Amino acid sequence: MLKLGLKCSYHPEQLYDRLKYRPEIIELHLVDEDLFGQKRRQLEATISMLKTLGCEVFLHHPAKYNGRFLNIIHEQQEDYLFYHLSSRILAEICLTHSVKCVIHPHYLPTDSSAITPENRDKLFHEISGILAYGRDAFLWENSIVGLFTAENPNWFEDFIEPLELPLTYDISHAFISFKGNNVLLLEQIKKLHSYIQYFHVVDSEGQKHDSLTVGTGKIEWKPILPFLMTRPYIYEITLKDQTDAVEMIQSHQYLMKLANE
Repeated sequence: MLKLGLKCSYHPEQLYDRLKYRPEIIELHLVDEDLFGQKRRQLEATISMLKTLGCEVFLHHPAKYNGRFLNIIHEQQEDYLFYHLSSRILAEICLTHSVKCVIHPHYLPTDSSAITPENRDKLFHEISGILAYGRDAFLWENSIVGLFTAENPNWFEDFIEPLELPLTYDISHAFISFKGNNVLLLEQIKKLHSYIQYFHVVDSEGQKHDSLTVGTGKIEWKPILPFLMTRPYIYEITLKDQTDAVEMIQSHQYLMKLANE
């Protein structure tokens, strides 16, 4: 059965828009300020409210700190400390409320995310450190370029298998890593199936990060549907208006029609 999973911040104008569609799953995308003081209390109250409504809740670790994309291997000490502090806070929130948090080892390609033996050892060490805060709290998401992506041919052997990492698998990220190859995409989903706990569903032309409405890109969704029926997922689509989830709803309608063919 395909469930409706939507993404938003916990700001009321976005949240109320998503709730009118009665989603089974909601992912709350967080920014750095959301983890402290009154905003943290508001976040935790929102999680409790959503669970009362019957929603399965996922959080997304802040992508940036002070406007800079985060990387688990940081050159700037301030960013490194924030990555760890925010991860400790989110582990505590997740364990308290029985929810999961999506986390990226890296976002943009940098020297520290390049596929080298030295970086591989550093990344293994840093992920191990975050796991110590709460192994069951985090779902590790693949990016497009670098060590923790489908671009790395030893991604599974380097990190996922030895650390037994539960994954958020972003289908479009992998598709772009594979340069638009649907055969390789499906093969990897099958290989990682037992590690994937959660999907980000989004279409792509396969060349760059374009976050397209499902059905408008080049991903072949029919063979992926059986996997989506056994895992929670959300539509992570670029919206024209953050207070209107219409592109996510169109994506869901497309998959529902495909499933009924």
